[in-house]
Amino acid sequence: MLSNIHVKNFAIIDEADIDLADNLNIFTGETGAGKSLLLGALNMALGARTPKDIISTSTEYALSELTFTDISEKVRQKLNEAGISADDEVVISKKLMNNGRSIVRINGETSSAAYVKDLAGLLIDIYGQNEHQSLLKKDNQKDILDEYAGEKIAELKTKVKKAYNDYKALKNEADGLNSDEQSRKRRIDLLEYEIKEIENAGLEKDEEERLKDRHRFLANAMLISEGLEEGYEALNGNERASDSLSEAIRALTKISGFDGELEKILDSLSDIDSCLSDVIRDIGDYRDKLPDDREELTEVEERLDLISRLKSKYGNSIEQIEDYFEKAEKELANLQDFEGYSIDLKNRLEKAEKELESLTGELTEKRKKEAVKLGKKISEALMELNFNQVEFKIDISEKKEYHPDGRDECTFMISLNPGESIKPVQEVASGGELSRIMLGIKSVMAGKDSVGTLIFDEIDAGISGRTAQMVSEKLCRIAGEHQVICITHLPQIASMADNHYEISKTIQDGKTRTGIRRLKDSGIKDELARLIGGAELTEKVYESALEMKTLADKRKTEIRNDKK
Repeated sequence: MLSNIHVKNFAIIDEADIDLADNLNIFTGETGAGKSLLLGALNMALGARTPKDIISTSTEYALSELTFTDISEKVRQKLNEAGISADDEVVISKKLMNNGRSIVRINGETSSAAYVKDLAGLLIDIYGQNEHQSLLKKDNQKDILDEYAGEKIAELKTKVKKAYNDYKALKNEADGLNSDEQSRKRRIDLLEYEIKEIENAGLEKDEEERLKDRHRFLANAMLISEGLEEGYEALNGNERASDSLSEAIRALTKISGFDGELEKILDSLSDIDSCLSDVIRDIGDYRDKLPDDREELTEVEERLDLISRLKSKYGNSIEQIEDYFEKAEKELANLQDFEGYSIDLKNRLEKAEKELESLTGELTEKRKKEAVKLGKKISEALMELNFNQVEFKIDISEKKEYHPDGRDECTFMISLNPGESIKPVQEVASGGELSRIMLGIKSVMAGKDSVGTLIFDEIDAGISGRTAQMVSEKLCRIAGEHQVICITHLPQIASMADNHYEISKTIQDGKTRTGIRRLKDSGIKDELARLIGGAELTEKVYESALEMKTLADKRKTEIRNDKK
């Protein structure tokens, strides 16, 4: 869940530090107070492109930092794959500098906006007006159905994808067949030449690394020889170190019997003398083995040049060259027996297509069954959101072409009024209705979705009264499965908050500033009264606000007890 939001120098927000709870968090405020700025700061941290003029005047940077706790295993695994350590907390931050540069970090490690966007999809869903529009895309509708079906079709989708890849590879191979005799002969000649060239090279695994090590040694043989000679002379020259050591041993031998400590010193000197003799011998042996000509160096350089030429033609490593060799041999055999190869390829392609057709057909049938179940549940959820006598269903049709996830096209169909024919959602629903439809879908999907945090903006567009009350109860239910953050201007929704935050705008030293604070008992009552009463707040309005909050708390308890 999103446990903390820290924002600094973001437009008219000097600094805000917001701790959030794991249930229903509500943000309210006057129009223009800066509610959209909060979402803007969130989106900046999550990888969205942000103009530098968002940085507060006379400051060098804007900062948005999000802390997520209780992260899922999927998130932890994704971070580990990227080499980012994560126990049970993820901190994502973005600092936007006034020169246009930005710094993105995850748990202190520098990252990219693209990676953060990808990671954010596992952490948080933001539903604003634009996100509701995503409901209109048929691919997204199919994703929702598949997510609802879960494991019932997940394994089958994996099989379909593999079958599709196999079929596509064979089809591409078949499409690339050339029946022209002259073209085949030219290709055979080329393949024979390439195969012979690789065979004659006689490449060995890890050979290049061994040759590079040997080349480094041979190229520096003169320096190595000089160093060894100098070291040998220092130890075994005219003034031999071993002679001085022998003198010291003879001197101590005479007196070692007088004290145990002297015996220990003598033993140490004897050990040193033995080690020194070994070192002198080893240096001499190594020096004597050094090559005294450049013949081997020339051979190694020629071998490395050969490997480099082959890499430029057949792959970036010896392993890739060997892989190319195997493929070339296979292609040559196929071309030399073109008729048999063509028949075999045709048979394999027909078999692969039958397998793909069978699996996609099975996937279609399973999707149709799950579509009936999901359509019924969404209909029930929409009726709970005051869509009276709504009819909702999911239509599954088959496309002509195969795709990695089957041949199905998914269309959400709806009729909002009795007597109206059922039509695609995008042809019927307004922006406000789309918001409620998305809310209904999310309430059905709550137990299926692994994303921990849901943010709803403009969920109250175009509603009031009883519908607003039903929306607030639906948000409360979703908050039993997910952390929910909602920006609203309706008192019915605000009264259901587990944590209520006020976004307000003030003028300080001639400058407009936005502040965010968590409300307590009296503050909640005052804010609900403002939402209910508008400009004139009478005692009756305050009484209504208190009554609304009391009833909301009671209803919230009933909802959560029902879920248990």
